[in-house]
Amino acid sequence: MSPTETVERAFDPVEALNTSLERAWANICTAYDATDCVPELSALFAGADLVRPEQAAQAVVVSMLQEVMEAVGRFSPWYKQPARAFGLTSARDPLTQRTRWLLAPEAAQRWQEVLEPLTGVIRKYSGLIHAMLLVDDLMGDFPANDPCVMAHCTCWPPRAIQLRKSVLEKAEIICENCSQPYLERE
Repeated sequence: MSPTETVERAFDPVEALNTSLERAWANICTAYDATDCVPELSALFAGADLVRPEQAAQAVVVSMLQEVMEAVGRFSPWYKQPARAFGLTSARDPLTQRTRWLLAPEAAQRWQEVLEPLTGVIRKYSGLIHAMLLVDDLMGDFPANDPCVMAHCTCWPPRAIQLRKSVLEKAEIICENCSQPYLERE
């Protein structure tokens, strides 16, 4: 008789989030005869208020529907259909006076099976989503020709930090000892 090995599988919240987004994307793609990869997290959560999970889930579905409209093949019956056919309606934001897309009421009802799991995942992992979006934003802000430079404060001996030149130009980074900004030295 041999001992049985049990493999413990660690729970990964990033995997849970990605799985939920992939399921939602697959359902929407199937409905509109589209095939494409799941859009980037920053595209899906653009304009989503993570404090309000229900609204954030609707914003994600709106982003997915917008992406699917672009991914529909030329020979699909959905090609050249208006946004309303996909369940999107436009509304003017009274504060910014900008037009934004919303999920039409009938689409919210149609996609309830997608919205409910997304709402739960967003409610549970809003902090993780926020952190992932922040990291994506920080990683994407640097142009390819943005070199790293050494910056020094006025302490003696001077402290040095290495950072992107654009960061040094945009933000004033202050030394905690001498209370002076770090400056690039040549």
